[in-house]
Amino acid sequence: MKHLLLLIILDCASLLVARASADWHVVRSHPQKHFLNTIPPGNYSGIANMGGDVYAMVSDKSDSALYFNVRLYISRQTGELLQAEYMGSKGRVDAAGLDNEAIAKVSDSTIVVASEQCFRLKEYLIDENGREAMGEADGNEKTAEAEGKRNVADGKAQPKLWEWSMPEKEFWPNYGFESLAYDSIGRKLWTINESTMRRDGKAATPQDPHKNVLRLMSFNRDDLTAAPVAYLYRMDMPTTMKAAQTYAMGVSELCALPDGQLLVLEREAFVPKTKLGAFCQCKLYVVNPSAEKPYPLEKSVEADAPYVSKRLLTSWRTSITLFSQNWANYEGMCLGPRLENGDQVVVLVSDSQDGYAGLLRDWFKTIVISN
Repeated sequence: MKHLLLLIILDCASLLVARASADWHVVRSHPQKHFLNTIPPGNYSGIANMGGDVYAMVSDKSDSALYFNVRLYISRQTGELLQAEYMGSKGRVDAAGLDNEAIAKVSDSTIVVASEQCFRLKEYLIDENGREAMGEADGNEKTAEAEGKRNVADGKAQPKLWEWSMPEKEFWPNYGFESLAYDSIGRKLWTINESTMRRDGKAATPQDPHKNVLRLMSFNRDDLTAAPVAYLYRMDMPTTMKAAQTYAMGVSELCALPDGQLLVLEREAFVPKTKLGAFCQCKLYVVNPSAEKPYPLEKSVEADAPYVSKRLLTSWRTSITLFSQNWANYEGMCLGPRLENGDQVVVLVSDSQDGYAGLLRDWFKTIVISN
């Protein structure tokens, strides 16, 4: 009897280990939705879960609000996004042209925002009510100081805010930092440059097709003075050779999974002069940085340099045709809720360019994954 019980225990343990190490896969991918009556048009470029059903979104065109809160009603049975509700702007940005592209909540009291125009990642305070406590280096130092004094008066420890940047000369125009993801268990903040850095070559185009080489970087939240640990990431080839009026080929977002792996969103946006025939091709890959070899950030890419392995999780394509106008440029991605059966929801939001020409929509999409 004891021998039988031991076998059962060993079998159960084996199943648990196998499940923990199993590959992530898509359970279901829900159709994209927009909410014209409840979500105002915007330039939403990043999204982060702030707790419960509340999510923060940044706009890459906002020169006043730091971010915007929305409430997303997601079915805990299916992962479908049922409704979205705008909750208003939070914080204030006094500097113009920051081009904030991504947001991540890194603690109960702070968020980090990526500014593509400033080529930087910057931490901001949040109070208990979800209001940003300022701290913008271009005009809000006094507010940050006042907030710090208030926290001291209330007996609260003032957290040390963090900031990191790279020189503008390292990047091609409009191809800086567009992604943020925070691994709360490993306490690592992740980012990646959208397209190839100047030191590594040119950015891919339909007329110059090649695989962009990117620098995937992590920052240790337990040692904010440490340099980032970097890895080499190689994108897919462009899928078109047609001339474009607007073309963007790069990684538009990252998302940290519960086991420390990352979702990487490769995005190819193609818009011809006539607009008809425009498409946005999205590919969602899984990478496991813990199993990869770092590559020095300051070192140019050599012929035998190691690239991280990637596995395609899912892909989708939106377009503008005579019969379909579902074009969606997905730039924001974060984890949503766990479903009742343990499956994980991934939430994505697209940049509609403020509802361009009354044609583009602020699309949301949810994908349910499991391991």
